[in-house]
Amino acid sequence: SKATVSVLYWARTMHLATLVVAATISVSPIEQVHTAWGKNVNEISAQWVTQTPAGVVTIQWGSHKDRMNESTTGNSREFIVDPGRTWYTHMATMVGLKTNTEYFYRVGDSVNGFSAVNSIMNRRLRKEGDPYRHIIMGDMGAACAFTICPACTQHSAVCDAKTCATNKTNVGLISETATADQVLHVGDFAYDLGSNNGTVGDQFFRNIEQIAAKVPYMISHGNHEDSEVNIAHFIERFRLMPSNALPVQYHTKNGASTNSLYFSWDHGLVHYVAMSTELWFGVTDFRTTLETFVEWVKKDLEAANKNRDAVPWIVVHGHRSIYCSCDSDCDAGAEWIRLTMEPILFDYGVDFFINGHEHNYERTWPTHDRKSDQSNMDPKATIYVVTGAAGSHEMHEPFTKPQPSWSAFRSNSFSYTRMMVYNASHIHWQQVQTDPTLFPLSDYGRVIDDTWIVQHNHGPFKKEDAPKTRPTSCPQCSEYDHWTPLLGLPEGTGKATWELIAEFRKTHGEQAWKTKLRSLMELVNSQKVEWEDVRRDGNSDGAWAQGYKWKGDHA
Repeated sequence: SKATVSVLYWARTMHLATLVVAATISVSPIEQVHTAWGKNVNEISAQWVTQTPAGVVTIQWGSHKDRMNESTTGNSREFIVDPGRTWYTHMATMVGLKTNTEYFYRVGDSVNGFSAVNSIMNRRLRKEGDPYRHIIMGDMGAACAFTICPACTQHSAVCDAKTCATNKTNVGLISETATADQVLHVGDFAYDLGSNNGTVGDQFFRNIEQIAAKVPYMISHGNHEDSEVNIAHFIERFRLMPSNALPVQYHTKNGASTNSLYFSWDHGLVHYVAMSTELWFGVTDFRTTLETFVEWVKKDLEAANKNRDAVPWIVVHGHRSIYCSCDSDCDAGAEWIRLTMEPILFDYGVDFFINGHEHNYERTWPTHDRKSDQSNMDPKATIYVVTGAAGSHEMHEPFTKPQPSWSAFRSNSFSYTRMMVYNASHIHWQQVQTDPTLFPLSDYGRVIDDTWIVQHNHGPFKKEDAPKTRPTSCPQCSEYDHWTPLLGLPEGTGKATWELIAEFRKTHGEQAWKTKLRSLMELVNSQKVEWEDVRRDGNSDGAWAQGYKWKGDHA
């Protein structure tokens, strides 16, 4: 067999890429409500969709659900890119909001009526010992959105509030809405926003409404939003972002709208910078380019450094990796971005670079030029985090490379990130497993990575203090492979699973390996799961659709 490694994954139909929502499912005329921070600290914007034209669009709000006495009108845009249908996005902004205040609001218009009443907190003030809670994840589909709640499956694209109410509601993203200050989704939405004439995108936004209508849902652009149709969906569906990009607008097949390929905002003690790594890979409207971004981001980070007494932490987030160790994504593509971005991140003292793209989780030590100090105490360089394991039909992504010494922790189980900002010097970082694939339900919601980052000296990093060695070992580094324990292979070795399989076969022989696989296949078949053969470089994107399925006794 040409296949050299297999990945265990939860059963799925062969048509997930074309899942549509049955016509019999009824939805409100006002649907897909989601929110984002406004351009000022006293503003929150909301966006929603109707399938028919609207009257005067309005957002109404107040400090009590029975007294929503404030209102502003908004704007509407027609979406005409999906073949055979026209639909409409609407946006309005609540203004004059007080900090640390919960508001009740609803959105709608004079033709379609109004949404249900939602509530949202504006700029909660942190109490001593109570952190700002930022929830971060990437690469989440409509189907296989395992991180939303335990009831989400690969069998249906529908995972809305009604679906989630049928299972545990005290775990997953839905459990974070009561305490989260914001959610950040670092690219790749729905798989894909434009699939099936945009109906997959519709269902994705219905699914996340139970989160995004209650907590500002911030974003960055991913490669699944690159195509002519998908980028039009991305720009229009997220035009509520508080963009300060130059150029101000981005042009798609649907026309010119808010440029959300890169922008920045502050929340509490953190300055966030959203960027599109797709600018390195040909995405442009010939006005917004890699050059315009680089010029803009340097000015943005320069201004952010002047404000570090008030907002000390800086997070830059995009979609593709600068540092990772799973497969060929981590080679030429990552290096191309790294050559431009790593000097910028270092020179401006960026604390974290966060991305998705790899369907796994990996946190580095403070790293510069592939060298690390293996300590989170007063980092001398940026920490790089991959958190792209929220769940999609492309499923798990294996680690086919040995764990480098700069990689503090890596796991390819489905999961999301909690970044808890306690003060100017301390961040508590956790990764939460949300993987239903052969793990018991009791494991859903457990913390698999738990660490503190302590920084007393915010500001540009210094070359003379930068990490200077490439350690040959890392006793503190950890790895959690979602199927290594299922195979009964040793954990914590730092070796890729295919290496452990090769060692097992060499040590114990082919018959022992066949016996191990046969017993595992009995478990697999009894629980209706399948194996997917994956190329050794781990590039499994789309492999399931090409028939890369289990091929007998070969790994």
